[in-house]
Amino acid sequence: MPGTRQALAELMAWSGIEEQGEAITLMIHHLHGLGQGGALPLLTPPRHEYVIPQNVSRKLEFANQREEMRVPIDEI
Repeated sequence: MPGTRQALAELMAWSGIEEQGEAITLMIHHLHGLGQGGALPLLTPPRHEYVIPQNVSRKLEFANQREEMRVPIDEI
């Protein structure tokens, strides 16, 4: 949250607003004023795609194969 607090502090400084509640209220009303088409792109968080590295993928595959080959204790 430090980045968010810093961003809010900068927005407040730029506009000369001293109270956080006032700044947040104004932002909500201005965002709402943009309408659904204007507001939704600003409210859609970017999604990060995580790609599993090949060496990690291999280790997971080997671990899965070993687990599949294990004989449950109750079958002995």
